[in-house]
Amino acid sequence: MRTIHYSIRFATVLVLTLLFYLGVTFLFHQAVQLPALITLLFIALCAERLWVLLEWIGPVVGTMNKKKQEQEQKQIVEYLMECSMRYGSPLVIAAMRCKKRVSLHVVWRFLRKSDIVVRSTAGYLLALMPFTTLEQSTIALNRITSRLPIKEMVVADVNMLQALMDAQKTHDNGEVTANTPRELRRMCFQALDVKFAAIKSSREKTDNPVIYTLFEPGTSEAQLDWLEALRYSEPEVDALPGVKDENSTIAPL
Repeated sequence: MRTIHYSIRFATVLVLTLLFYLGVTFLFHQAVQLPALITLLFIALCAERLWVLLEWIGPVVGTMNKKKQEQEQKQIVEYLMECSMRYGSPLVIAAMRCKKRVSLHVVWRFLRKSDIVVRSTAGYLLALMPFTTLEQSTIALNRITSRLPIKEMVVADVNMLQALMDAQKTHDNGEVTANTPRELRRMCFQALDVKFAAIKSSREKTDNPVIYTLFEPGTSEAQLDWLEALRYSEPEVDALPGVKDENSTIAPL
């Protein structure tokens, strides 16, 4: 399917280029020259391949087609959260801010093949580690911070996000129902934004990267503090197209 799509796009570019050349020759009463046609064919091929290259580089460095990247990374996070909730398997989510822009492939080299790295629109990288507990993820995360220019890293898991979600529903005198992957994803992104903002405002300047836990689960005071912080933060705008969020129970912030 991808090959057919590229072929149609290349044919479209080639036809438009030839029509432009024929229009210019007709307008200026010039004869059609074979070398010019071959040159235009080569230029059309290079232009189409350049577009494919830019599409490949975009998700890696985070500079092209950001709207599509945002949609894809939200779908990936929701899918992994759904699998974790359905099968009761652990899932670690590590968000990291870098001192300089780092490619996704560079971070993924220090993880397992089953792990996924995506770029958040908020400016940090997300390492998704399925079938991994917080304790098991320590080795890989320490390896990343020691090899790459990481400023700080925030780690959470699905259980932690579910506890925070249940605490919010209880605090709002709402019925504690089963959390949906979309609710957890929205809670995750919002909580990470709040955590990074708190780190930026209070953290002392140091060259040594620090790994933070989102919050200590099981502590009611910590959950209440997080709920207050989330209430004063800006709500996330859901960018997934064509999907109506009817089951979301997150209280308006």
